[in-house]
Amino acid sequence: MGIFEPFRALGYITTQVPFSVQRLGTETFVTVSVGKAFQVYNCAKLSLVVVGPQLPKKIRALASYRDYTFAAYGHNIAVFKRAHLVATWESHNAKVNKLLLLGDCIISTDVKGNIFIWAFKGVTENLSPVGHISLENKFTPTCIMHPDTYLEQVLLGSQEGSLQLWDISTMKKIHVHNILRDIEIVSFTHSTKDPVTALSFSTDGQPLLASGGSSGVITIWNLETKRFHSVIKEAHDCSIVSLHFFAREPVLMSSSADNSIKMWIFDTSEGDPPRLLRFRSGHSAPPLCIKFYANGRHILCAGQDRAFRLFSVIQDQQSRELSQRHVSKRAKSLKVKEAEIKLKPVIAFDVAEIRERDWCNVVTCHMDTAQAYVWRLQNFVIGEHILSPCPGDPTPVKACAISACGNFAVVGTAGGWIERFNLQSGISRGSYVDTSERKPCAHDGEVVVLLVILPIPS
Repeated sequence: MGIFEPFRALGYITTQVPFSVQRLGTETFVTVSVGKAFQVYNCAKLSLVVVGPQLPKKIRALASYRDYTFAAYGHNIAVFKRAHLVATWESHNAKVNKLLLLGDCIISTDVKGNIFIWAFKGVTENLSPVGHISLENKFTPTCIMHPDTYLEQVLLGSQEGSLQLWDISTMKKIHVHNILRDIEIVSFTHSTKDPVTALSFSTDGQPLLASGGSSGVITIWNLETKRFHSVIKEAHDCSIVSLHFFAREPVLMSSSADNSIKMWIFDTSEGDPPRLLRFRSGHSAPPLCIKFYANGRHILCAGQDRAFRLFSVIQDQQSRELSQRHVSKRAKSLKVKEAEIKLKPVIAFDVAEIRERDWCNVVTCHMDTAQAYVWRLQNFVIGEHILSPCPGDPTPVKACAISACGNFAVVGTAGGWIERFNLQSGISRGSYVDTSERKPCAHDGEVVVLLVILPIPS
């Protein structure tokens, strides 16, 4: 491996590719795409158990069966046994967009309407498909499923809005129309009026249907009463990609384009939304600032999504977002989204490991904000002090630094002001003025960088 070759993704939980769920014995696993690689989580604690290697292109579809993972990228399908590539299927001449596990076969479709059937028994010896179906020109497949009790048949949905049922053993299209029951049983409509992007039926005895929309809302419907059951208003920040009810369990898993996987449990009273059981999440928007911490064992990262996060390089389950104190509770009481009351995105920060156990040891500057904030990394929470330089003429804070001793934070503003604060108390300990030029502040223009080279005397 070259020194600058990709190794693994950190803080990358999932993408817009639907996940694949499988059960092995008493345990359930979910396989997710993270760009050019895949990851496998044990659903018991959403702990990371397998990280796949980097592929030449981004993954477009996933399927899994026991120790095998099938990942479509470009025109090809890579077959992995755990994290080891064992075969590559290359018969498609267009981008593969869907994979479906059916018995001991994998069904793949591409954007030009070709369907290939692959037998994965003896996968390393047989690299050719065992069947091929070419769809009509005006039928662009967008989804594929296997209806229960239909032995060797798959149902295809198209971009044009029509459906087709195919028998993969005979390679023939089946025309099915029940004239006797050609009536609509029930229709459900999202209150948000957004498009439905994912569906899942409960299998634990409760007559429930979960539907996810493009706004990140998950709605639960009661199929017995044909009425609304409950809603998870802010389940995700972006469009729902996948929904999956666990077999014979009152647990629903969801994934979203906001880079998160969440598990919801139905153990509340009738009409109440399910409770968040566990989750894994990363930044939902690009990172802005990043630094190593704790001798490279952790990474501190701030993103455009207003989140400030700590990622573990060694144990993925130790990664977490630093708390901004009761954001969920305040958002609920004000009836706004959590992102609206979070601090603005971090544009610069500094950290001192030496004082982690004593007091706040991180200082952050935020976009268009005239104050700097301190954080106590030992407790993963924002500190009680707010640093407000030049209160008589406040301008946005643009740069910050912490002294080597960890006692002081120095902040600089867009107005050229530089001020020193005690991190333990949050009290100002003086400002820096260029006396040689008889200026009222340190610089005529914006302070863009601060660096403490020598210890600052107390």
